[in-house]
Amino acid sequence: MRNRLTQVACMARLGVAVGLVAGCSPFHTHVPPSHVKVPGRFVQQQAGPATAVPVTDLTRWWEAWHDPALTRAVDTALAASPDIRMARDRVREARALHTVAKSALYPTVGATGNMLGGGMDWRNPYSLPANDPGTDGHLAGITASWEPDLFGGRHADVKAAKAGVKAEEEYFHGVQMVIAADAASNYLQAQGLQRQIALTDRSIALLEQLRGYGQARFTSGQATAADVTEIDQKLSDLRARRPMQVAGLDLVRRRLAVLSGQVPEGLPDLPPPPAYYLPPAPVGQMPDTVLERRPDIRARRDQVDAALNRLKSAKTDLLPRFGLEFFGGDGRLRFDGIPGMSGTGGLIALTTYLPIFTANRVQARIHAASARLDAAVAGYDQSLLHALAEVEDGYENRLSLDSRDKDLTRAQVQAERVARDMAGLYAGGQRTLGDVLRARMAALDAQGSVLANQDTRTTATIQLARALGGGWELATPLSR
Repeated sequence: MRNRLTQVACMARLGVAVGLVAGCSPFHTHVPPSHVKVPGRFVQQQAGPATAVPVTDLTRWWEAWHDPALTRAVDTALAASPDIRMARDRVREARALHTVAKSALYPTVGATGNMLGGGMDWRNPYSLPANDPGTDGHLAGITASWEPDLFGGRHADVKAAKAGVKAEEEYFHGVQMVIAADAASNYLQAQGLQRQIALTDRSIALLEQLRGYGQARFTSGQATAADVTEIDQKLSDLRARRPMQVAGLDLVRRRLAVLSGQVPEGLPDLPPPPAYYLPPAPVGQMPDTVLERRPDIRARRDQVDAALNRLKSAKTDLLPRFGLEFFGGDGRLRFDGIPGMSGTGGLIALTTYLPIFTANRVQARIHAASARLDAAVAGYDQSLLHALAEVEDGYENRLSLDSRDKDLTRAQVQAERVARDMAGLYAGGQRTLGDVLRARMAALDAQGSVLANQDTRTTATIQLARALGGGWELATPLSR
């Protein structure tokens, strides 16, 4: 018993002595510098300096439409999307792998046991009984092994795994951002298609009324057959356009259903669209805060951290490794006719390993890890550049569409005025029915252009909110 206590104490003292230098590494590994210079502000922002206006909150940017049905559609998609579930499971997997990496820092303890039994023929009639002797016994013990992290390789593996967890969490946030944008885009696109179908129906009704009037004038000899035929041609065009608009609406509804985790046919009919409204473009956004908020940039940064620690771990393979092993057991072995043997004991060992010749395998792994680190930094730079370009493009696109909306609205008002004037001139005999038809169709086309630009402005606003990194929350649970 005293021997076992002495061995355990010796093992403990050796473990403490080894642990004092754990984590120390002679290698100094640094991240290559980024080549991207982040500007002080975005050029295309509509507002002035960020200090002069309150910063737009983009966490739930779709609520700026003040449409409860839109908010429900986005929240339903975020709660039920299969993409969200898959991203959450990736986070759970990464966390489990992080636990696996941490386990290498601690000793491994196990229990062993063997049971023996059977008959034997010794072929010795002088010293043993004539019958076949039997044997039985047992062996049980505790084994422990530990490889102390003298030079920080295992700790670097743990840090790399932790960075991998953070990267997967940012991927989850990015999926949130995409699902929210897709759900809002499809819902608002459906509203736009509803407005276009309503405009088509009004246009068809107006042309039918105009055709009846033209047919009456033709019967009385005050209009030509060509005038009536031209109206018929316009009516045919509008009637042919409507089924495609309805099919487009059904397509968007099916997409919205799939985003919400439903079968394509499971989404109920959408309510009639409210009056068109578009929130103002986000203001007060600065490049450094946007880049800090974007999940793809954050994930790239975590990937650089992971690659750095993998390189550190690879470099420690050039250094010696030490391990501690211990076995303490109790056993008994008995033979029929022979006195039994039993006892307890313990064994402690210090193992060492130093690579001498590996055919450059270790060096090649270090070079590969170094290349992956450089590639991770390059990927980070690429994401920075793309993010900055997306924000600039988003602001410029939204501002140009706002300006275009003013011109198109003015053109619509002018076209409707011309159509009314042309109808009055026709009633006074100064214009033909064809002139009235063309003026009325021009007014309808102008209204259609306004609706199309409204849909484009909506899409541009969603893209801008997504480019600014809006649409996700840190408080979203990941442990489902």
